[in-house]
Amino acid sequence: MSDALLDQLASSQQLLIAMTQLIADDAPDRVGAWTLRDIAAHLATTEKECFEPRIRAMAAGERPEFEYYSNDERDFDGITLRDSLNEWTETRARLIDFVRGLSEEERARVGIHKKFGELTVDGYLRIALEHDQDHLVSLERLATEAAR
Repeated sequence: MSDALLDQLASSQQLLIAMTQLIADDAPDRVGAWTLRDIAAHLATTEKECFEPRIRAMAAGERPEFEYYSNDERDFDGITLRDSLNEWTETRARLIDFVRGLSEEERARVGIHKKFGELTVDGYLRIALEHDQDHLVSLERLATEAAR
């Protein structure tokens, strides 16, 4: 399997972090009901509590079953934007390094997601990438509004 997906995840994260920092410097810090800090904490927490442990369990051959994960209602007060971005960076790097070390057989192992059905490790990485891209769209919208 190609490492292009892992490169896309790294690039996606870098773009999201850069966009978050740009907006934090130049615009109001709200995207809808969430602050930029909330978004960063949400991304870091999702990576740490959902993507990383689930992908590790799948690669281990446990064939885990997953419910839909959400931390949308969590209160991220007391967490700074910088700390959240740093935590997300560390967790994403750890996940990418872990997956780069897997064999093709390990990357082809599956888990069963209640919403998405049977997923390989790479399938779950694509969900992580789509999650990044969803938040990037929101940040791009905010940056466009701030530029007006």
